[in-house]
Amino acid sequence: MKECHTPFVNARYWTGITLASIFGTNLGDLYAHTSKFGIVQGISILALLAALVFIVERFDKSAHEVHYWLVIMIIRTGATNIADYLAFRLRIPVFGLSAGLAVLLALLAWSAAKAYAASPRVPGGLPDTNATYWMAMLTAGVFGTVVGDVCSHLIGQGLAAVGLSVILGLALLMRRRSTVQTVAVYWITVAVARTAGTAIGDWLAENKFMDIGLPLSTVLSGCAFVGVLLFWPRPADMPDRARAVPADAP
Repeated sequence: MKECHTPFVNARYWTGITLASIFGTNLGDLYAHTSKFGIVQGISILALLAALVFIVERFDKSAHEVHYWLVIMIIRTGATNIADYLAFRLRIPVFGLSAGLAVLLALLAWSAAKAYAASPRVPGGLPDTNATYWMAMLTAGVFGTVVGDVCSHLIGQGLAAVGLSVILGLALLMRRRSTVQTVAVYWITVAVARTAGTAIGDWLAENKFMDIGLPLSTVLSGCAFVGVLLFWPRPADMPDRARAVPADAP
């Protein structure tokens, strides 16, 4: 994906990733429940949509983030369905599944780190958004769904949502204060955001206190996600871009 179509890694980015995780959790469940597609057909449709976005992006020379965030949402929606299929249909033990996904994500992050070291990007930019990047993003989404569900089942949805949100906040705080901004740290933070987003999304849709249900929670989380992207100014939209570019890299 072209650099002009990718966002800076700053507070706006992490807010978007977290809200995309919540929205994607709800949207993935809604997609599975309403479409009635099997896993193969459902994932195939999402893969075709992602491929279409990549094709359009390749010929688009204007500077914006629409293509990036569309692929993020398509992948997050697919990750929810893949995780549920592996855990509940194939009945792969969740702890073994979580460990396997963590190893796969680590290998992909290591590969991405090698590519980043060979051709580093501007400060505050993403790692190279190549095939490895998107495979890692899908893996992080599946991992986050599995681990988020495990946490919700072990300690309850509300406590899991709060606890994982605190962990995410601490991870972002440590990342901001750390002098080491590596690709590995970036992927760890993404995995934590995906995990917290799963717990929050499930709690939002299923808690008895608000009792809003899956369709309305999908609409609300989607509006919050889109609202952040639309109304939180990007560094490129600010008058002094050089002053707006964050000092940290992934």
